[in-house]
Amino acid sequence: MSLALILVLVILFAMLIIGSPVVFAIGTAAASYFLVKPGMLSELLVYPHKFFTGMDSFVFLCIPLFTLSGELMSQTGMMSKMVEFCQLFVGRLRGGMAYVNVLASMLFGGVSGSGLADVAALGPIEVQMMKEDGYDADFAAALTASSAIQGPIIPPSIPMVIYASLTNASVGALFLGGLIPGMLIGCGQMLIISLMAKKRGFPKRDFKISAREKISVIWTASSALLMPLIIIGGIISGVFTATEASAVAVFYALIVGVFFYRNITPKSLFEALKKTARTSASIYLIIAFTGIVSWILAMEGVPSMISTFVVAHNLSPYLLLFFANIFFLFNGMWISDTAQLILFAPIFAPIFVQMGISTVHFGVVMVVNVMISMITPPYGTALYLAAGLTGSPLKKIVKEVLPFLCSSILVLFLITYFPAIVLTVPRLFGMIP
Repeated sequence: MSLALILVLVILFAMLIIGSPVVFAIGTAAASYFLVKPGMLSELLVYPHKFFTGMDSFVFLCIPLFTLSGELMSQTGMMSKMVEFCQLFVGRLRGGMAYVNVLASMLFGGVSGSGLADVAALGPIEVQMMKEDGYDADFAAALTASSAIQGPIIPPSIPMVIYASLTNASVGALFLGGLIPGMLIGCGQMLIISLMAKKRGFPKRDFKISAREKISVIWTASSALLMPLIIIGGIISGVFTATEASAVAVFYALIVGVFFYRNITPKSLFEALKKTARTSASIYLIIAFTGIVSWILAMEGVPSMISTFVVAHNLSPYLLLFFANIFFLFNGMWISDTAQLILFAPIFAPIFVQMGISTVHFGVVMVVNVMISMITPPYGTALYLAAGLTGSPLKKIVKEVLPFLCSSILVLFLITYFPAIVLTVPRLFGMIP
């Protein structure tokens, strides 16, 4: 490992640790390589070239389109309807609104493909209803942040699109592979809630809903529930690609908003476009700058160094998976999910494939791993967003989130060592051999 590469890594981690914005930290670290490495200053034009080519991928069009479809569904008021739909099933249980929080996030994951979109769209509704029901604001914020990590695992999933573009894995297979793990994380969170319910005396709602009201709630929520079925069904059947599916999702959201709910106005459409532009821009900047660092790692021969180390020490695939999980979990304390995927997926995926691990299995494991970073202190993005919604101190939210963090890590290691949990559904649909 050269001195220049060591300097790049030191600058990157030092800036992340002191709280520098991720994009600025990655971009500065990448630029330092060209200034320090002998002979690279004359090659400085590679920097802007890799910056733009890092974003130049057809499949990346999914990112703004899936984000826009989620924003449009939010503008329709669908989020409150989805919460009402979830109340029909779990609202009467002790701790019912906590269960609703998890179940609504599970369903919303099939609309936006983004965890932060989940917190931003569902969070205000869920937190307000939980507070009105007598829940502690700190617990409501922690649960909202924790349940949001399901969104990018249950299809459609923006992180899985990014992973697929880096490794040439099947997007459809990854989507299907994430279905059961995402649901397991939700079930684990519900189990934690059930254990807390009696101990903390969570409220229990007793309310009656007429058959007519039930039909009305199911009918109004059905439009959102159909979206993931259309997306996944179209990809599996070969009617359209993942990128085309994201365009279909936007078209479907517009049709629902204009003709079914009739509340999409030019103003709300412009607002959705603005939010999509901001979200997509931040993701694309991370992709662009991280792509430069990834190129530097390849130039320095880091993938071959790791591969040589694995062969020399005769590491088993599952031992290496264990170390990889620990590595990703540790990095998740400082590095965002997108940055981790772009930095490490091209390095680790070929090594695991050579060892006989399915690229789909490793992809889902990696995505689950980096999504857990959303609730990993000190820089979990979902934690900060939830704290902003409630005004609760971050320290108290972190304390409340720990049981849900532990259950999510348990699911992570479960899918790591039992590949069938990930691979069974894609195999049933013929997406992988």
